Amino acid sequence: MSTRRAIPRLAAIAALSLFALSGIASPACAQTVLDPLSLAKYVDPLPIPAAIDATMPGSFLEIGAYQIQQKLHRDLPPTTVYGYGLTEATATYPGPTIVARHNVPIQIRWTNHLPMTHILDYAIDPTIMKAETSTGVPITTHVHGAEVEPQSDGGPMTWFTKDFAETGPDFTNEVHTYVNTQLASTIWYHDHAFGYTRHNVYAGLAGYYLITDPGNEPPGLPEAPYDMGLAFQDRMFTTEGQLWYPNVGVTSVHPKWIPEFFGNVILVNGKVWPYLNVEPRKYRFRMLNGSQARFYSLALMERVRSTPGPAFYQIGTDGGYLAEPVLLNDPANVHSPRLVIAPGERADVVIDFSAYPPGTEFLLRNTAKAPYPMGDAPDGQTTGQVMLFRVVPSTGPDNSVIPPALATVTRLTNPTVTRTMTLNERLLGDDPLGALLNGMPYDAPATEYPVLGTTEMWEIANLTGDTHPIHIHLVQFQLLNRQKLNARRYQMAFDAANPSLPSDTYVPVAVGPYLKGKPTPADANERGWKDTFRMNPGEVTRVLVRWAPQDESPSFAFDATAEPGYVWHCHILEHEENDMMRPFHVVAPGAAMAGGASVNTAPAFTPASVADGAIAFRASNPAVVGSNLRFSLTRAGSVALDLFSVAGQHVATLASGWYAAGDHNVSWTARARSGEPLANGVYVVRFRSDGVERAQKMVLVR
Repeated sequence: MSTRRAIPRLAAIAALSLFALSGIASPACAQTVLDPLSLAKYVDPLPIPAAIDATMPGSFLEIGAYQIQQKLHRDLPPTTVYGYGLTEATATYPGPTIVARHNVPIQIRWTNHLPMTHILDYAIDPTIMKAETSTGVPITTHVHGAEVEPQSDGGPMTWFTKDFAETGPDFTNEVHTYVNTQLASTIWYHDHAFGYTRHNVYAGLAGYYLITDPGNEPPGLPEAPYDMGLAFQDRMFTTEGQLWYPNVGVTSVHPKWIPEFFGNVILVNGKVWPYLNVEPRKYRFRMLNGSQARFYSLALMERVRSTPGPAFYQIGTDGGYLAEPVLLNDPANVHSPRLVIAPGERADVVIDFSAYPPGTEFLLRNTAKAPYPMGDAPDGQTTGQVMLFRVVPSTGPDNSVIPPALATVTRLTNPTVTRTMTLNERLLGDDPLGALLNGMPYDAPATEYPVLGTTEMWEIANLTGDTHPIHIHLVQFQLLNRQKLNARRYQMAFDAANPSLPSDTYVPVAVGPYLKGKPTPADANERGWKDTFRMNPGEVTRVLVRWAPQDESPSFAFDATAEPGYVWHCHILEHEENDMMRPFHVVAPGAAMAGGASVNTAPAFTPASVADGAIAFRASNPAVVGSNLRFSLTRAGSVALDLFSVAGQHVATLASGWYAAGDHNVSWTARARSGEPLANGVYVVRFRSDGVERAQKMVLVR
């Protein structure tokens, strides 16, 4: 469908990166982009979104999306944004913080009150797949990090317009149920409508969702008002004070789509470069990267002397508490790790200001390059600054503590299935056309069918020049390790097995022969529960995913195998919608698998789970049309039986899916995937199942 390079360039500078920041042309509406230096910094106090108490059994909320006017900076007129609220009068950007309780279900009826025309209509690209409506702007709300039934997950195809006049093909119910069975954690909600996510979230549709568990959380941590959320986002404005999103793409194929959005103004909780007065005591900050594509590498710096500020003690990740606090930004150690946070990730952090006298000011600085990690450094006068903390006199004693032990984090082990997957680029020459998972578009048939209650290892090879934050719906999982990859050689092998992208099929390529060095364990502050994880270029990232509740219950409190299923995707929103998102379906134990193409052999650093003699495979040789290929399984498992030319090109898939224990025959038709008869000659048959791989040459004669 498009031209793409055969071997990836791992970009050394932003100009060579696939997802480099595109230039900004003059908008068709002839508005002028505001110079960020014209906005005075640290003149507005940090706003704290209102909280909605949903901790009582039987709580029912109706939360709507509204178009509202809100002042985002002292010197700007009110800006038109989208906000969530119980009513239009209470709607805000970001939306209210929903406070729920562990194991106390609630129901929310999300409603749409947006007008017919999107406030960023001039930037919506008609060539990018999206919901087609005639009754207004579609929305659907996804609670990011929630263990939730498929019907209430807010998947991209569950969208609806104002008054539910039009609905997406997966829409089933107006009222969504959230069972809140996951551990105490900081999760969040945001729009997820098909083809509108990047614009709806940019316009303001996002907010915090907190799971609390009184009596079962670490004692002594800072509490309200010293416990608050900090949601980081970057934006651009016109000189009229309105949101601006670029409307000129980098190729004629997608005339308005940009590969990534990087704004020139930083907002926290919906306010441009705000300040927060802090007492000389400990504060708990629930940090959220709600940006489209920007990563943040954060540390405090004393404003006057430019010396390191107080350390961060990270106590939690996306899915709950760490086992123990992790020290970051230690001012006494120049090699101390920083807090790096990708789009979609959260970091629960305690900062102690008690050693600093009133009047001391600290800048929260950002040093992450854009695109991350090989792009341009942030401008020290704009995107290199996030917010200001100003120490003020104390109003009372600080009795809070940072406990040395926070929680028991049970480590996942013994995956029964390993899936080998890829992150791929699509280029037209040097210009980006989009990105893919496993070389497949969103609307291709699902290839991941995890079995309820099992633990899988997902090992994902990043063949692009950027770090991607990958988010898996439904579950919290654990990051195992990362390992360097000979990306050039692996790309060649991938291209041989998958000669056309995008494709409706996927042939996984084992990563073992292309690995470099030893695996690097997850960073100390990544060793908790995660729902979004960073995948670096030129590396294989491995995560352990248990398709069951986080609290080790045997099954979910709902039917996770129901339709419409779930999705996994990159959380850079411009990537997600073109086309870095794929569906998956959880299946019941013993159910027939309709897919499983990403199932591959066990990773090189673990022993095979089946002894060599436990699986038998034999192909006739020489082979004639109509002869059989035979294999035998000692227990049920996933099988992939593929035919290759001697040059390594994938010719045909002979068998793929879940097979019962016993003997099986596969008829040999001697035809390629296209249906054309194969020429006489030598071919290679590759058989893979349950950690074992066999290959056999076969001579075709007619």
